[in-house]
Amino acid sequence: MFSEQTQRDVSMMRHVTALFALMLVLGTAVPAAAQTAGTSSLEGQVLSEEDNAPLPGATVLLPDLDRGTTTDESGAFTFTDVPAGLQSLEVRFVGFETYRTDVEMPHETPVVIRLTEEEVTFDDVIVTGSPVGTTIYQSAQAFNVEALQERSASSFGEMLDGEPGIAMRSFGPAPARPVIRGFDGDRVLILENGLRMGDISSTAPDHNITLDPMAAERVEIIRGPSSLLHGSSAIGGVVNLLTSDIPRNWTPGTSGTITMEGASMNNALSGLTRVQHAGDTWATTARLSYRDADDVRTPNGLLPGTAISNLEGQAGFAYEGAALSSGLSFSAIDHTFGLPEGIDDSDESAEIRMDQQRIQGEATWKLNQFVKDATLQFQGARLFQQEVESEIELDGSINEDVELEYLRYSGNATLTLRHRPVGILDEGALGADVYLGTTDLGGDDAFSPGISQETVALFTFQEVPLTQTTRLQFGVRAETQSARTRPNDDFPDIDEHVQSRALSGSIGLNVRPTTNVEIGAQVARAHRFPLVEERFADGVHFGASLYEEGDPTLGTEIGLGTDLFMRWSNDRIRLDLAGFYTRIDDFIAFGPTGETFEDTQGRVWDVFRYRAADARLVGGEAQVHTRLTEALSLEGHLDYVRGSRIDSGNPLPTMPPLRGTLRARYDTGRWWVGSRLRMVDTQDRVAPDELPTDGYTLVDAQAGLRLDANGLHRITLRVDNVTDALYRDHLSRIDRSEFGFPMPGRNMSVSYRYAF
Repeated sequence: MFSEQTQRDVSMMRHVTALFALMLVLGTAVPAAAQTAGTSSLEGQVLSEEDNAPLPGATVLLPDLDRGTTTDESGAFTFTDVPAGLQSLEVRFVGFETYRTDVEMPHETPVVIRLTEEEVTFDDVIVTGSPVGTTIYQSAQAFNVEALQERSASSFGEMLDGEPGIAMRSFGPAPARPVIRGFDGDRVLILENGLRMGDISSTAPDHNITLDPMAAERVEIIRGPSSLLHGSSAIGGVVNLLTSDIPRNWTPGTSGTITMEGASMNNALSGLTRVQHAGDTWATTARLSYRDADDVRTPNGLLPGTAISNLEGQAGFAYEGAALSSGLSFSAIDHTFGLPEGIDDSDESAEIRMDQQRIQGEATWKLNQFVKDATLQFQGARLFQQEVESEIELDGSINEDVELEYLRYSGNATLTLRHRPVGILDEGALGADVYLGTTDLGGDDAFSPGISQETVALFTFQEVPLTQTTRLQFGVRAETQSARTRPNDDFPDIDEHVQSRALSGSIGLNVRPTTNVEIGAQVARAHRFPLVEERFADGVHFGASLYEEGDPTLGTEIGLGTDLFMRWSNDRIRLDLAGFYTRIDDFIAFGPTGETFEDTQGRVWDVFRYRAADARLVGGEAQVHTRLTEALSLEGHLDYVRGSRIDSGNPLPTMPPLRGTLRARYDTGRWWVGSRLRMVDTQDRVAPDELPTDGYTLVDAQAGLRLDANGLHRITLRVDNVTDALYRDHLSRIDRSEFGFPMPGRNMSVSYRYAF
């Protein structure tokens, strides 16, 4: 007989499935003429002309649309939302002649492309880590819109958790944030379309990324030294969230997408609608999204303080002329989510209420001189956030206190000049970056002063082709920051001014001795300026459930890192190996002191302190992909990181444990099924006063259906934690003293996407 929770899951899925079925009926009722004027998918496969073997990792471009992708282990590729009409298609692969053709869209059958071998050359690919977009080794990953739909979640931390080298810092589902190779918080830079987002997600575990995951159409992740070109806060890596809020390519007419998702674990329901209307030289776009979810269900019961309610809206405009293309976008966000603070008292609750308004713009001038083009990008944002404590009184009334309040204004602008080859240099880039921001703190418990800061940086990125098989890449960034504290009621007399300067640089070498082997290496010097909380915090941070103590003597973190990589592949197998070593002088660690603080209301808080010490992080990732048949593929990977203080040898806090993943997938092109087995080791190598966690194994299952040949309708079904395993992630910041192991239990979810 089914359990009560299973019956609730089934009931929830029936409602969600019925809703999606209604959307499907509405979607298929759109007149054929409207679909023809809109977009469709382009699928294909890249093979070797000599032996008809698939070519994984080939670069496939739609030059007129400025879009690109790479082939998977079977040589297959997919472009979604391709406008109707004649489209140029270009395929490049090291060791083969470049292939160019035209494809009339919509195209009903997959395109089969056979490449002819030639001398080894290096070819273009679109990656965040390279302003000129080249295939020289970057420790990077990219996920297109279909891959993101398969990983649908309420936060980018949940969505990317378990990918090689990527873990998740969690404090409930809403503020979950990616952790890259053990680097967390302000050492991982989250960008939106290449610009800083103006949020405060990097400063504390209870703060969230201010973009709904459904709004992203591509996510790129840069690990290791390549990230330094983005400056302070990127010492551990970069996550770039790419949207189409500013249209970059279009066909006259109306097109768009409808996305809906539902999940049983927290009774979540979310949806997004995006519409684009365009003429010959202009386009407008708008999107609206909504997300609502109850408290998370764990094998121990509901976890109070984890509900979510989000509403986002956006409008954008773009113009394209002969020499100038430009665009502007405005978005507004209203997020409310609970915090699992005081989970042992049902009469108390805590939540974050946040609203943000953001404007983004960009303009590209085609100069056709030594400087090929100049691109200016800018972003301005206002963020207002409150951490609110609610208590039910004896008479049933609700008493609310604003414990902490943030008001932030920020602006970021980047100018990039791309130049033609000169001397020994290939195409390269020069640029300047400016960031301005002010943050004020208020509320009953303002544990830190505010901050005003100005950052100015100059950077260059260059490449040197050494031989037909070897290429050198280097980048330099000089950055200066001026930061001044801003007083508030809890810090009325503070007046500190800190001027910091840093020089970062990297050099990388890529060698492709044969078509089957690629070897890469990078060395970099990177930096990070301390946050105002790290220097001057002294009080209860209500949302994080901690008493935080800063250190005003903290200086700039300076990291020296190396990154090694090797890839070997044939027509059936691809093997990737990567290793890294990073030494960071004055690494700022945040950890428990073993002390407690009792406030005036008698509440006891654990004391956490920011402390600096030289540290090292060493680890790596190993991945293998194998294609057993045309439809069946297997994948496995391991990742590990070991962080230690150099002076004492003690572990750094919150380091991810050894992890392994096995995946199986059977994909016919129209439908697919798959499973994932995640194995996480015990983490008992912990910092002083940090609690260890046991190992665990999770089983997930997935299935998907492309309802039409063009991929306009897609449905994805997923069951996470099939066995309803009881476990705790080592990077979870939720206090386990009262509740045990509050990680999500079994979850059934379904997502539907329709493009018109």
